[in-house]
Amino acid sequence: MPDKLYWGDLHSHCSVSYGHGSVDQALARAQQQLDFASVTGHAFWPDMPTDRDQYGDIIDYHNVGFARLARNWDALLQRQQSHSRVNEFLAFPSYEWHSLQYGDHNVYAMGPELTLQDATTVTKLREIASLQNAIAIPHHIGYAAGYRGINWDHYSEESSPFVEVFSLHGCSLSDHSPYPMLHDMGPRDHGSTALAGWNRGHRFGIVGGTDHHGAYPGSWGDGRMGVFAEDLSRKALWDAFIARRVFAATGDRIDARITINDSPLGSLISAEDRRHIKLRVAAADKLDRVDLYKNEHLLHRFAPTPGNTENNQRWKLRVTWGWGQQDRLVDWLAQLSLDQARITDIETCFRGEAIVSPQPSDSLAEVPDNVDLPHQVLESDEANLTWKSVTRGNLSMRHATTQSLILSVDGSLDANLSVTVNGHCYQYQLGELLNKGRSHYLRGWLSEAIQIGPLIPESECHFSSSVEDKPNQDEDRYRLEVTQTNGQCAWLTPIWVQR
Repeated sequence: MPDKLYWGDLHSHCSVSYGHGSVDQALARAQQQLDFASVTGHAFWPDMPTDRDQYGDIIDYHNVGFARLARNWDALLQRQQSHSRVNEFLAFPSYEWHSLQYGDHNVYAMGPELTLQDATTVTKLREIASLQNAIAIPHHIGYAAGYRGINWDHYSEESSPFVEVFSLHGCSLSDHSPYPMLHDMGPRDHGSTALAGWNRGHRFGIVGGTDHHGAYPGSWGDGRMGVFAEDLSRKALWDAFIARRVFAATGDRIDARITINDSPLGSLISAEDRRHIKLRVAAADKLDRVDLYKNEHLLHRFAPTPGNTENNQRWKLRVTWGWGQQDRLVDWLAQLSLDQARITDIETCFRGEAIVSPQPSDSLAEVPDNVDLPHQVLESDEANLTWKSVTRGNLSMRHATTQSLILSVDGSLDANLSVTVNGHCYQYQLGELLNKGRSHYLRGWLSEAIQIGPLIPESECHFSSSVEDKPNQDEDRYRLEVTQTNGQCAWLTPIWVQR
């Protein structure tokens, strides 16, 4: 199994069709915290409603966006290619095809080229994709069939090796998954969930993608995908896509792995008797549970227990900032320093501004080309970190706009931490932050604030185990779900085992 894990978002939007922000802005932001991405253009809707009395605004809005993408398609391909570098960052070409009857699909090519072409049915769409060695990936599948959710009667394993089960739309994994569908497109329907598709005998992988419309691929908490590939090249990633070595995550980089008889997620294998299952998780925060499912029945629930922290030297430190008033933009400049400890890794948890209903915008040529990075690590070494950010208050108690960083730290609990933000200085020993978050308001009550901590022992973020199992039926399906105590999740593509 390829051992390298890469992170991406294949489903994000900007003003190239309808949305906000430029292509260059989107790709620059993607490169901050992803290995690969795609800026997807809204392109076609062959069975769009025709009742102008009820849907006139929707009809006009989409048609304007489709025409804008067609005018700027060549420029979009060129800009994605110009941002791509092997072993650094790759952008895949894609366009979105809407359908009430068949469900929405995104067409992807290994790239850098892809022809923009419409189809009247999903069968025709797959034929068009096949001629370009492209794939057609269903997304927000959980809406009811006939209402832009997936129709499993028309699913093709060859054309769609995986489906998108998590995004800003919600989670389409099963009826009992967190993150319900809250868009005006309606609720989640059991018949359109991934579970329903698997139970019908379809074999497919699952991924996350933001479906963000504000030029922010990989917006934290809105959906990402993990891919196990040989290296960061177009062919290696594409081979992994086809082999279903993919999984869905909400935001935090949860490195979760499962093998059965040394075969990785996405595999179809034969094992008449012995099945040796290995599990390994390296999370970004404290683990709550690791669930192993067999044929959608809980085979094992592992609840990692806290260990003795007395001899621990490795930690995860989360720093979060934002809050304050919705109508006030706040510029942040922050510096963090450690004494007698060192920073070994930095994971950015930057999210884009929440845009639920993008408004019409100008053509690509008229969007400013300046690259706007609202959140950025400016300098870092083993003892120091400097970053800037721009935030506004949370949209509601359930719609966060806060930003954060996760630091991997080596050192004792006696090490000293200093954080200076907008002229305010806060100091702690690491031990004072162990499993505790400390909050500071920069300008008093109802003002912007920063939370330093909690500090989590790295040992409480890691888990490994092995399980022996035997057949239950002619084909068994095993999959893994991982949940952190902060609510961040990873859902893995199954392994199918025949006897």
